[in-house]
Amino acid sequence: MAWKGYSWSITLLITCLIYSVIPTYMIIKYWVWLNELTFNGEPIYTLSLFMLFLWIVCLLVAIIYFVASARAIFQRKNDDLGIPKGVKRFSVISNIIMIGFIFFWFIFTSGEIAFISWQP
Repeated sequence: MAWKGYSWSITLLITCLIYSVIPTYMIIKYWVWLNELTFNGEPIYTLSLFMLFLWIVCLLVAIIYFVASARAIFQRKNDDLGIPKGVKRFSVISNIIMIGFIFFWFIFTSGEIAFISWQP
C-alpha cells in the first residue's frame, strides 16, 4: 500500500506548510505594529516576546510534521508507517480547520484571502 504512505505524506506536508508559512508571514507583517503597542504610555514588550515564543513553537511543530512526512514516504511499504495516531489526527483536524477557515473567509469577504488580507 504505497499510496497510503504518499497520501499521509501529502497531508503531513500540508500541515507543515500551515504551521511554518502562515505564522512566519504574520510575524514579519505585524512585528513593527506589535512593538508599537503601548499601555499607559509604556510599550508592551511582553506581548512581543510571547508572539515570538508562539512563532518558534509553530516552527518546531512544522519541523515535527516535516520529519513525519519524510518518514511516511520512507516507510510507505510497511503496514505500519510508524507515525503515532495522535500526530495523524492532529494533522487532519488542523488541516480541516485551517483550510475551512481560509475557504469561508474567501467566500464571506468576496475574494480576499485569509491572513494575507488582514491589516494592522
